[in-house]
Amino acid sequence: MSNGFDAIITELFEEHLGDTKRVALFAVGGFGRQEVHPGSDIDILVLASKPQKYKRKIELFLQSVFDLNVEVGHSVRDVKACKDQAKHDITVATALFERRFITGDESLVAPLDKALSSPRLWPADKFFEAKYEEQKQRHKDYDNVEYNLEPNVKTSPGGLRDIHTALWICKRKFNTTDPEKLVELGVLMPSEKQWLVEGRRFIWWVRFGLHLIADRKEDRLQFSHQRELAQRLGFVDTETQRGVERFMYHYYRHVLALTEVNDILVQYFQESFIAPRKVREEPVNERFQLVNSYIEARSDNTFEETPSAILEMFVIMANRRDIAGVRARTIRQIRENLHLIDDDFRNNPVHHKLFLDLLKAPYTLVSQLTRMRRYGVLGRYIPEFGRIIGQMQHDLFHIYTVDAHTMMVIGNMRKFRYRAAKQVFPVAYHCVHTLPKAELLYISGIFHDIGKGRGGDHSILGAADAEAFCQRHGLSTTDTQLVCWLVEKHLFMSSVAQREDIYDPDVVHKFALEVKSEMRLDYLYALTVADINATNPTLWNSWRATLLRHLYNETRKLLRRGVEASDDREDAVDAYQERALERLSEAHPELDEARIKAVWEDVGEDFFLRHTPPQIATLTEALVQHNLDDGAFVTLRDTHGDSPGEGATRVYIYCKDQPRLFATSVLALSQFDLNIVDATVSTAETGSCFDTYTILTSDGESLPREGALREEIALQLAKAINDGTADLSVPSRRLPRRLRELPHPTTVNIVPTVIGDASTLTIIASDRPGLLATIGRLLVELKIELLSAKITTLGERVEDTFVIQNSDFKPISPGESTYMLENTIRQQLDQELGLNQLGQA
Repeated sequence: MSNGFDAIITELFEEHLGDTKRVALFAVGGFGRQEVHPGSDIDILVLASKPQKYKRKIELFLQSVFDLNVEVGHSVRDVKACKDQAKHDITVATALFERRFITGDESLVAPLDKALSSPRLWPADKFFEAKYEEQKQRHKDYDNVEYNLEPNVKTSPGGLRDIHTALWICKRKFNTTDPEKLVELGVLMPSEKQWLVEGRRFIWWVRFGLHLIADRKEDRLQFSHQRELAQRLGFVDTETQRGVERFMYHYYRHVLALTEVNDILVQYFQESFIAPRKVREEPVNERFQLVNSYIEARSDNTFEETPSAILEMFVIMANRRDIAGVRARTIRQIRENLHLIDDDFRNNPVHHKLFLDLLKAPYTLVSQLTRMRRYGVLGRYIPEFGRIIGQMQHDLFHIYTVDAHTMMVIGNMRKFRYRAAKQVFPVAYHCVHTLPKAELLYISGIFHDIGKGRGGDHSILGAADAEAFCQRHGLSTTDTQLVCWLVEKHLFMSSVAQREDIYDPDVVHKFALEVKSEMRLDYLYALTVADINATNPTLWNSWRATLLRHLYNETRKLLRRGVEASDDREDAVDAYQERALERLSEAHPELDEARIKAVWEDVGEDFFLRHTPPQIATLTEALVQHNLDDGAFVTLRDTHGDSPGEGATRVYIYCKDQPRLFATSVLALSQFDLNIVDATVSTAETGSCFDTYTILTSDGESLPREGALREEIALQLAKAINDGTADLSVPSRRLPRRLRELPHPTTVNIVPTVIGDASTLTIIASDRPGLLATIGRLLVELKIELLSAKITTLGERVEDTFVIQNSDFKPISPGESTYMLENTIRQQLDQELGLNQLGQA
């Protein structure tokens, strides 16, 4: 494309400046290096000996260029101005270093070349420092993660800008960016040249298609673009993997390779700019030495002669705090000897001990595992791990590739050991400091998602892989069973905490029977919290922290007493009521016990299981003193967690039963941009309702105590309930872009309850603003009576369960009635996402 622009711009230049001497036209930046895509900027330099003398002609020429309807970056300078601007601005200097003469007075080329080639103008070492700082800041903007869910093909780590940075430095130091010449100079290895050429070609391919699809300059690989590009580039769905996932797998593999090329060149330049007199060497052992705090193999044949040194190097680094990294030559030696990591290597007891020693090392374990991953060692030593490198899942729940997520999980496990974690993750901090063998936790972290992308249950597949690994590494039967159980059950605790009623003693008892011991509970909790926080930063909030802590504490109490000593639900309710009544009798002897028990009949058993006796007493006092004939009782109270970052705000509603109560309540709450994370709806035979909604702010925290928000919510909610005629239309809200581009069809299922007197409605849908209000309105329109509700939010997905009856207070009839209800709810919810229009309802 650059040749076409050259011809057009040359023609325009000749039209306006063809008869003018001492004016020349240069392409700079991406246009200068002839890297032009459909939406790329066209950057030009008009070089004139006297810019003011030719001002009008130059203006007319530039106006003609602007009329081409492309993004044009331009500058008009003389040679001195070019040198001055380059001296003070590294960005300008970089663009000018990539200049390419197009047309005009060629006599201006030599003076500009001379000015910009001055050794005092950005010498190679200073240029390197400036560009490297630029890169570090750019990577920081992306959290130093090359595996973003929607990467920027130009500026994300491993993107085109990383290639540019490395080649700019090569140009400044060696006056070439030709990969072949860089191999001849010993700057690149042949394999690195291949990664660079193939990776750059692939990213160019993607960026070109991206600009065509977006019909403009667009470098963000958004979900909608990923799907369309995958289709256009021929990545089709298979039985086990979608085409878009295969496309992104190839993208991430190339990005990882390009990151490695960039890293090795940066390391090479850092070493080459060190003056010989400043080189400090320190022997480590017969195989390694430190050179200016970087570890280096002492011989070119170190790894070939002693293959175990490949693992030994990482063990050495993890046992010392004074090693900054690995020398470029040694990284290349490792890569050149990866073929040594074969079945014999993997089955060697010496290597098993080294790997386990690494997992037991006191320092930088995650850094060493990350290096092993990037150098290709980890994927060779654990072949199953090699298969998940670059493996993504095309959804909003998992925002990192499987291998990047795995490194983050282990990173979280290590962070739990630090004193700072005691405030943020107090239970996890306690757990990891009581584990007898932390390395078993790390092994479970490595294998917990290793079965993904193969079809089938990844937990079971991963457990089988973990078992083979543990047996090969000589772990005891007990340790092997623990690791396999952790891998197979790594989602178990999170699932129970979020999907089941963990305030029910029977649920805790069943969970404890599976866990079996306090030690296994500690391992499972640490793995669960590390996994959640490494999956998606938005998943961990104060409510989820509260749920997991409650399940942990209740299970630990039961395990210490003995699982057989579990209280049943009825005994637990009686015990809470007895303690609460004692407090009420002491503090408020004037309250009638019969009235108290009447109120307790209205609130339902769940109320007692979810609150402490002091909380029960306080709320009961308020409920007893309220006259339902005066309207609804509404109050907001906090559920206090045991540590900072826990807890939520609960909204309590006590009123006479009325139609549309659930819909009215959730619609009123939705006006305040709140997240409803849990709900219990209890309708008593007396005709009274006691509903509880657990809410968080959009930031995942309890409502602020300061300000009038709590009072305003209570007033508006009470007003809406008391009016009884509230408008149930849900205000239209703009869906988040990512949800519009990656919607998931709604699943609706209606089945009879165990007793058979009602039906259970389960809705699994993409979370969105006002979803619960929409469901409430649909239940009213469909004349469905709501008996209870369980709200579960899992990242971008909700799994809500409702116990319902028809308008005659009977279960939904099986057959056509059930089908019609399921289909109507599904279509209505999918219509909000545009799925019906796509024919996916």
